[in-house]
Parts: sequence; C-alpha cells; structure tokens
Amino acid sequence: MMVGIDLVDLSDPLLKPRDERALRLISHPADHFPDHPLRFWHLWTAKEAVFKAYREIIPFDPKKIDITISQEGNHLTFQSNNLRGSIFQEQSVIYAVAYSEDRPYHHQILKRKTSSPSAEVRTMLIQYIKLNYDEETIISADEKGLPVLSHQWLPISFTHHHDYLGFMLPTPQ
Repeated sequence: MMVGIDLVDLSDPLLKPRDERALRLISHPADHFPDHPLRFWHLWTAKEAVFKAYREIIPFDPKKIDITISQEGNHLTFQSNNLRGSIFQEQSVIYAVAYSEDRPYHHQILKRKTSSPSAEVRTMLIQYIKLNYDEETIISADEKGLPVLSHQWLPISFTHHHDYLGFMLPTPQ
C-alpha cells in the first residue's frame, strides 16, 4: 500500500505567488489539468503527494511526475501511473492525498499548535492510533529510513507548511 500527502498553506507570507509562467517549472509534457487560478498549487501538491507515496530516496523533481487532474463540480481528482488521489481546499490550505489501492486510508489536517510541526504531527498520529484502534505504536523507519508505524509496519506520510500539518496512513487492520 502506498500513500502520500502534501499541503501548502496559502496564508504563508513567504509563499511566492505563482502564475502561468511558473507552471513550466513543474510541468511534465504529459500533464493535464483544468484551468484554475490555483492550478500551480493543485499540480504541486498532487505531484508531491505522488512522490511521497512512491517512497523513494531521490530528490523531488516535479517535472518527472506526470499528473492528470480531472474536475467534476468542485471535486478535483488525479491519476499518475498506478496512483490516484484527490485535491482539497479548506480555508487557506490546499492539500492532496495519493494512494495505490482501494484499501481504506485515513488522513488528517490540523492547524499547528506548537513551534515543532514535525514532532507535533508525529504525536498527533500516535494519539489517533491509540484513540481509534486502542493500539500502542511508535513511528519507526523502514529499510530506506522512511516512516512506518511499528505495530503493523504500515507506511505513513507526513506534511506540514506554515500553520498546518497533516498525516496519511492506510487504515490499520
């Protein structure tokens, strides 16, 4: 099971505006996406979620990941090879989740409360597992050094930017 999540907080005062010209910096020739004022961030978050789902130890290069984004009403979905996913926007946050199978998954996005988002999101995930599955777990690393939950060796994905953080994991069995 492969899962990946990424977010961008548009309220970050250091975030540079991205226009049509910036798309060339991240676009793959096979990319397809609807015209939208925030299409750069839709494409960026989808590509980074896909990159995280592949769990490879290589530098992130969005130009090497092809994405097809579809829009049905207000709902955005995407496909990239064997992965699919969704793109969401809540307040100032755009986030994307990517997954490889129909197995249920869970993701959560919350406003940051501490000055240590990496530690905070890990604590949040451990509390979620304890509360919902009455399971004690720790965050370990797989053979590549990427995060997994120790109790079922489940791959997990983390994200944080500015005031928000989140995680994604396959639903434990």
